[in-house]
Amino acid sequence: MYSKVHLRYVIILKMKYILSFLVCFYWSKLNAKQDLSKSLIIKCEETTGTGRSDIFRIHNPYFEWYYKGKWHEIGYSKKGAAKDWIVNFNKNIITLHNKKTNWNRLINLKKMTASMLFPTGEKYLYNCIFIDK
Repeated sequence: MYSKVHLRYVIILKMKYILSFLVCFYWSKLNAKQDLSKSLIIKCEETTGTGRSDIFRIHNPYFEWYYKGKWHEIGYSKKGAAKDWIVNFNKNIITLHNKKTNWNRLINLKKMTASMLFPTGEKYLYNCIFIDK
C-alpha cells in the first residue's frame, strides 16, 4: 500500500489545490462586482482621439465629476447642471444621459471601460482605472 509519508504528501497537495481554488474563487467574486455602497473614484482616459480624461466619484445614487479642481454633482440633485442628467446604476454598469445636450455615457466597472456618444453619432471610448483623490 502507501506509506504514511506518501499519504501526508498527497493530503498536503490536495489541500494546496483546494486552498488555491478557494482564494481564486473569492478573489474573482470580489473583483467581479464593485461595491457601490462605498465611494469609488475612477479616472477614464479617452483612447479614440483627444486623449482627454475624466475623473468620477461614484457612490450610488450619487455621481460626481471632478472638473477644474472641484467635484460637481451629476444626476441626484435638482440644482445646477445636475438637473440635466439622468444617472442609472445597474450592477457594474452606470449609464448617464444629459437631457439638454442628448449626450450618453456608459461606464462598465467590470471591464473598466467607458464610452461617450454624442447626438452627431460621434463616439469616444475610454479606459478607466481606480484612483484615490
